[in-house]
Amino acid sequence: MKNLFSFPFSGISSRLVLGTFLLAILIFGVLGTPFDYTDAHAAGGQASFSMQPVVYDPSNLLTKSYFIFGGKPGVVEKNSIRVTNTGNIAGTANLYPVDATTAQTSGAVYLGKNDPRKDVGAWVTLGVQQVTLNPGQSQVIPFQVAIPANVRSGQHLGGIVAENAAQQTSTSTKNNSTFQVKVKTLTIVAIQVNLPGAPVEQLSASSIQAGGDNGYQRLLVGLSNSGNMMLKPYGSLQVSNAQGAVVKNISLKLDTFLPQTSITYPVNITGQALGAGDYQAALTLTYGDGKVLHYNTSFTITQQQLSQVFTSSKTQISPGLFNGSFSGLSPLLLAGGRLVLLLIVGSLLYWFILVPRAKAKAKQAVASSQFTRLSQFKGPGMR
Repeated sequence: MKNLFSFPFSGISSRLVLGTFLLAILIFGVLGTPFDYTDAHAAGGQASFSMQPVVYDPSNLLTKSYFIFGGKPGVVEKNSIRVTNTGNIAGTANLYPVDATTAQTSGAVYLGKNDPRKDVGAWVTLGVQQVTLNPGQSQVIPFQVAIPANVRSGQHLGGIVAENAAQQTSTSTKNNSTFQVKVKTLTIVAIQVNLPGAPVEQLSASSIQAGGDNGYQRLLVGLSNSGNMMLKPYGSLQVSNAQGAVVKNISLKLDTFLPQTSITYPVNITGQALGAGDYQAALTLTYGDGKVLHYNTSFTITQQQLSQVFTSSKTQISPGLFNGSFSGLSPLLLAGGRLVLLLIVGSLLYWFILVPRAKAKAKQAVASSQFTRLSQFKGPGMR
């Protein structure tokens, strides 16, 4: 006779599956809830501006998106830019040129309206400084780039900015409190000027120091592009402890590094944090036309630095549930702890939810079986 109380999820492996399933439901249920804050943008529409070159080089499709001039010192280059209002209400855009520099995490960024202009931003003169456009309307703005007679060879970068004159207001609600944020919308088109002369590719490193904050440990690498060409370095950073054992081997891939700029490049330490002590660092970066930078140095991590990064404990925090690593704990021990947690959750689900439901179904099945047998033996006249 078949056991009415037999249950397919009674084994340890099955309880692990149930525990994982329950945790997944809880995690995705929490992550899917907008508990942090909600945004409500002001109604009524807004103006939005786009820009693109009017004249471009068919042999270089990049010039459809931004300007590339191959001029000479002392020459004036001319072109035009089309400004279009892609929004749904009329609006005004302020136009102005800016210089570019390298972001601390690499990649080109553009300076602000009030920042000093010493390079391309100082060479550009716009036909007008402000345009007012209806939705869908565009206007062609002429401009010129007056290249100085005495200027270094190689590549230079700047841009033209279209700044929406009307500030947009974003209303947000967080913890039952409402606040407003004023947002300025900028659109930028790059202007690259390539001047003749011998290309110089020169990347150098100056220091490697420990840093970080908010539970994230970093190594800060001082880098400089002292040449006249844009670079995109890639390579690795290897860290060894005082005993010579390699404790970190980190792959690096930087974005555009502009000429004559320096940055302090942050390298995130993932997994187990580097503890207090002395370390050796070996930096290797390939750049330009197959050139390689080799830089070796030492650095020290103090307990005070660890306290500043991790506040009360040396815990390397990683995004996501169960992705953190803890100093002094082996991966095998961490995996075992996670397994035990899943088993406990699965067992709780089994004993407190599924077992009572199975018992109730069993009683119902027995009662139904007895009723069926009585029905089958009804005699004549029984109703």
